[in-house]
Amino acid sequence: MNHITRRSVEECIMHAYQKYLTSTQGNFICNTTDNGNITIQCVIHGDRFNCGFAGNKMDLNEINSLKNWCITHPGDRWSFGFRNTNPNHPDSVNVTLIKKTVLMFNFHVYLY
Repeated sequence: MNHITRRSVEECIMHAYQKYLTSTQGNFICNTTDNGNITIQCVIHGDRFNCGFAGNKMDLNEINSLKNWCITHPGDRWSFGFRNTNPNHPDSVNVTLIKKTVLMFNFHVYLY
């Protein structure tokens, strides 16, 4: 597993968000500041726009900073929701957005 910075995670989330706005599925490259090219997978499953970056993990000590970042992003009077770790998902968090489009944005971030 690749360890990537929170800034790279944020850049990937915003890149996937742009695909979400147009319901564009597939694998996409995000050229991040800290970690270079990261492949993001985006797939529509039912009413969800599921996305993430398989094989990459963020430091679990960055969870609160990512959660705080969600409050002011994506912007334009919208903010991402945040599902923290829990017993069913001890090694991942989700960044979400509901009702911006007909789909729910759901970005999976795995942790180390």
